[in-house]
Amino acid sequence: MAQHTLRSGCVAVAAACALATGALPLTAATASAAGPTETVIPAALLSNPPKDVVVFAGTGGFLHQSENQPAFVWTKYAGGPDIPVPQVKANPAPGYWGAGADVVATPSADGYQLHDMDSGTTTTIKPGAGQSYVGTFGSRLLTVTKAADGTVTGFHVLGTTGGQQTDTPVTGWPADATLQAVVMAGDADSVVLRYTESINGTTENRLALVDLATGAVTPIMGPLVSGARAVLSSTYIAWYSSYGADGTTSGGQVHVVSRSAPGGTENTIQVPSAPLGSTYDSTLYQVGIAGDSLLITYAASHTGPSSADDAIGYPLYTMPLSGSTTLTPVLDHVITSSVRQEPGGAVVVGGSSVTDWAARRFTAGSAGTPTGTAVDSDPGMPAPIDGLTLGDGKLFTVRRTSAGGDLVYDRSVQPGSPPSYGSEQNFGSPFAPTHCDTTATCNPPIATGDGNISQLWPNANSQGDAVTVQSPGDSAVMVTPGATGGTLVDAEGRYVVYDGGSTKKQYIGDADMGGTSHVLFTRQITAAALSGSTMWVPGPAAGTLTRIDLTTRRTAQTVATGAPCAPSELQAAAQHWVYWSCGPSGPAGVLDLATGKDVPVPAGLAQLGDGFVVEHDTTAGKLTLTDVHTDTATTTDLAGLPAGPVADDRRVTWAVDEYQGGIAYLDSGQNVHLVDPHIPASAPAPAAGAFMYPGQRLPAGHGLSSSTMTLTMQTDGNLVARLKTGTGAGQVVWSTGTSGNPGAYAVMQTDGNLVVYKNGGGPGTGGALWSSKTYGNPGAYATVQDDGDVVVYGKAGTSPLWRSGTGARPQTIGSGTTLRPGWWTQGTYTRLVMQTDGNLVMYRRRDGAALWSTRTSGHSGAYAVMQTDGDLVVYTSAGGPGKGGALWASGTGRHSGAYAMMQNDGNFVVYTSAGGPGKGGALWASGTSTTAR
Repeated sequence: MAQHTLRSGCVAVAAACALATGALPLTAATASAAGPTETVIPAALLSNPPKDVVVFAGTGGFLHQSENQPAFVWTKYAGGPDIPVPQVKANPAPGYWGAGADVVATPSADGYQLHDMDSGTTTTIKPGAGQSYVGTFGSRLLTVTKAADGTVTGFHVLGTTGGQQTDTPVTGWPADATLQAVVMAGDADSVVLRYTESINGTTENRLALVDLATGAVTPIMGPLVSGARAVLSSTYIAWYSSYGADGTTSGGQVHVVSRSAPGGTENTIQVPSAPLGSTYDSTLYQVGIAGDSLLITYAASHTGPSSADDAIGYPLYTMPLSGSTTLTPVLDHVITSSVRQEPGGAVVVGGSSVTDWAARRFTAGSAGTPTGTAVDSDPGMPAPIDGLTLGDGKLFTVRRTSAGGDLVYDRSVQPGSPPSYGSEQNFGSPFAPTHCDTTATCNPPIATGDGNISQLWPNANSQGDAVTVQSPGDSAVMVTPGATGGTLVDAEGRYVVYDGGSTKKQYIGDADMGGTSHVLFTRQITAAALSGSTMWVPGPAAGTLTRIDLTTRRTAQTVATGAPCAPSELQAAAQHWVYWSCGPSGPAGVLDLATGKDVPVPAGLAQLGDGFVVEHDTTAGKLTLTDVHTDTATTTDLAGLPAGPVADDRRVTWAVDEYQGGIAYLDSGQNVHLVDPHIPASAPAPAAGAFMYPGQRLPAGHGLSSSTMTLTMQTDGNLVARLKTGTGAGQVVWSTGTSGNPGAYAVMQTDGNLVVYKNGGGPGTGGALWSSKTYGNPGAYATVQDDGDVVVYGKAGTSPLWRSGTGARPQTIGSGTTLRPGWWTQGTYTRLVMQTDGNLVMYRRRDGAALWSTRTSGHSGAYAVMQTDGDLVVYTSAGGPGKGGALWASGTGRHSGAYAMMQNDGNFVVYTSAGGPGKGGALWASGTSTTAR
C-alpha cells in the first residue's frame, strides 16, 4: 500500500486464569465446545494513579474520596467497611469538615451536625446570633463574628457540656492585633490562627495558638512569610514556606516551636532541594510531622524528556527536626498535595506504582525514621476504551490515556476453548478522536482485515472529511472525497466506502491508487458492503443484490434475496454470507451465497460474522447470537451488555470479526471479553457471476459467465470455456485438458495461481492437474470477460497475468490471417467459430442454430487461413499452404489481398482487396443473411 506518514451471562469463562496470568499464550485449544466459550483480557490501567482527596485525618480514621468511589467516605485505620458521608462535597479550609478527631461535621437546617464515626452518634451545635461557622475541631465548633464592614471582631468556641451547648469566647489577643478568619491548622485541643500585628511600624503576619478548652490565645514566634502554611502535631507547631534563607525557591524553610511552649524559642530548619538530579528544579510543597521527623513533598519540574515521576508523582522524603543536609525517601511516589496531619503522624497517598497505590499512615518508627502503613488501597484506574474492532484475528482497542488523548493498541486473538490472545502492541495514535465518550455519534475504527484500520476524520482539512487507512506506526493514507458531514460505511483492505453528507454522493476510495484524493469512483448513495475487491449494493429490482467488481466497475454477480425492500444496510462476511436489513425494525436476513438460501434473522444493531449474526438488544441489555450456518436461524443469549454510550455502539462496546468469526465485548470495568461462538468456518462460496476471487472455488458443475462466454468446471474434471448461445451448450473454444478426473475442481488461490486439482487434492496436499502459473501474486483474481477472454489479473487489475486467448477477434479477417482452433468472431446476429473439432461454423446468436459450416469436423486441431492469394482454406493440423492437407476452400484464389468479413447482416463474405460492403467485389458468400435473424 502506498503510504504517507502524517503527523497531523456467558458460558465457560476463563476470567480467573486471564486475570492471574495476564496474556494467554497463543496456542490452539485442545478441547472442543458445544457452545460459545469465553476468556477475559484484563483492563489496562491508566499510567496515572487514581486521585484520592484526603480532607482530614483523625485519631482512628480519615475522611477522603478516591476516584474509584462515588462519594466521600470515612475509613478506619484498623479496617472495616467504609462509612459514606455523601454530604461532603469539597475540601476547603482546614477544619471545615472536621480535624484532629474522628468527628465529621456537616451543615444542617438547625446548625451543624457532628457525627462521631466511632460511636455512630450525632450531636447538633448551632452558632449563636451573629456568629459564622469557621470549622470543627474535635467535638467543638469555631465561629467568627464580624462587623458590618467585614472586619473580624472575635472568635467563639462552641461545645456541649452535660447536654447543654456552651459558648467560650477566644481571648488574650495582643492589644494591636488585627484578627483574620484564617485557620492555619488545628486538632481536637487547639487551633492555629493567623493575625496581623504592627511591629516597629511594620505590619507582620503572626500565628496564635488557641486553647479550645479555655479560649485562651498564646502568640507564637514569627513573623510569618507570605504564602506560609502551618502544621500541628501532638508535640510541635510548625510553619513553612518554599523560600529558603536566601529568599529563593531553592528547597525551603520550616520553623518549629514546642507545642508546650508556643511562645518559646523557634528552631529554623533549612530544607534542601529534592535529590532528583541536576536537570530538576524543586520547591518545598507540603510538610507533615511524625514523631521528631519531617515528612516532605516537593513540586518539581525538569528539562528533557518526561519521566515516570511526572505522571505518578515524586518521592515522599523525611529528615529529622534537628535538621540535616540529607533527605531520606520513604515512599517512591506521592500525591504532592495529599499530606494530612493527625495527632500521631500524617496520612499520605502514594505508592511504588499504580498497582501499589494507597492512603498510608506514617508514624514514628522504632529507629526514628517514619514508617508508613497502608490504611486504604486505591486500585489502579482502568483506561477507558473508546472503540474496539476485530479483523482477521486482530483485536484493536482505542484506549484513552491519562492525558485525555487516544492511542490504538492491537493484539492477536485466536479461537479456542477458551479463546487465547497475544501480547499487546502499540499500533499508533489515531488521526482523529473517536469522541465515543462525549458525543451522540462517534467515529470508531473499522478493522480492514489486513492488519490495518480505517476511520472517519470529520473536517480533517480544508477539503472536508477524510477517511484514513492506517498502518502500524502512525502511517496512513487519506481518502479525501471533498465532502463534509459524511459517514464511513465500510472498509476492507485497500478500499473504503464513504457517504458524503454535503454532496449526497457515495465515494469508493482506493488507498493504493495514485493521485491525492484516492477516490476511485462515485455513485448514488445506497447501502453498500465491501467483500475483497468487490462491493455489494442493492440490485436493480427489490429483493435483489448486485456485486460490483471495484477494479473494473462491472457487475460481477446479481443474486435474489427475497427482501421486500431496497436494503438500507448491507454487510458481507467470509465471501460466503451477505446480511441485509430493511431498517432498525426489519425485516432482515442473511443470504448464503453457496446455496442461495435466504435466512430471516432479528433486526436491530447487528454485525455479521462467518455463519452467524450478533445483535445488541439494548432494551433487554444483552447480546444475542443467531446461528445461520446450516441455513436455519437459531437465536440464543450470548452475554449481558447494557446500552452503550452512543446509540449505535457497534465497534464501541462490542465487535465481530467478519473474517475469522470471533466476538469481543466490553464490560463496565473496561475488561475485553473474547468469545468463540464455535460455529464452523465457511469455505468461500463457489465463484459465480463473471469473477473468481482469492479463495473461491469452482466445484464440479459450477461456472462463471459473461455476455459471450461461460467457464464451466465439468463433472469429468475438465475446465472448459464455451461460447454462450441462446439455448443449449455453446461451442468449446478452450479447456484445461483435464477430463478423466471426476470430482476435480478449480480454485483461485490466495497466492494468485488459478489451479485445477483432482478430487481430494488441494493447496498443501498436491494433486494439481493444471495451473495458470501465476503464483506469487497475492490478491489476484480470475474473470470471464465480455470479449470472451478468460483472464487472471493481479491485485492492481491492470495487465493480465495470464489469459486463455479466447477473446473475440475482429469481424474483418485480413489477408494472411490464421484462424486457430477456438478463434471466433461475431456480428450483430451471427457468430463464426473455428471449432476445436476442425469445423468452421456460423451460428445464429439468438438460439445457437448452425446456419453454415465447412463440414470439416472430425479433424481435431484443424485451422483456417485467409491466404494472401485470396483463398480462404481449412487445413488439417499438419497441413498448410505448400504442405497440402486442405479440407475446404472458398475457391477465391488468384485475388491477391482478398479478405473475409463476418458482416452484421449475418452473411460471411470474401471480398477483393478493394471491395467491401456497399462497394461490391464479393468473391464468395455464405448466403446466410436471410436466415441470420
